[in-house]
Amino acid sequence: MSNQAAAAETAFDPAAHGWKTMKGPGFSSLVGPIWAKRDGETWRYGFLAEDKHENRQGAVHGGMLMTFADHAIGFVAWEAAGRRKCVTMQLENQFLAAVKNGDFVECDTEIVRAAKTVIFLRGVLKVKGRPVMAASGIWKVIE
Repeated sequence: MSNQAAAAETAFDPAAHGWKTMKGPGFSSLVGPIWAKRDGETWRYGFLAEDKHENRQGAVHGGMLMTFADHAIGFVAWEAAGRRKCVTMQLENQFLAAVKNGDFVECDTEIVRAAKTVIFLRGVLKVKGRPVMAASGIWKVIE
């Protein structure tokens, strides 16, 4: 059995665990689907690593992890801004572990500080509770 076939057989099924796909135009539709799930007063975001996310070494490309972090943390910024448009001003990332095909990556996000027009946030991408990337950034409210 190939690695791809084995990953498909054992892959996490987000829909079976209450996650819903987010529909979005443009770039988001190319890297997704991105999944969302209500968690108390907040939302959680995730993505299922697929072949299209891999780099030449067979792990998920760092660019995909950064893109997902930007989206997931940005969604939290948008909520914190009262659903007003926000743009990423700065995003810093630290890679902690490799992500493989079939892994479900979730983002835990914390609002560090929210001012009127800027929001400071931190996020940790995790696979089965294990941190794989840390990110922090600043989002500007533009509306």
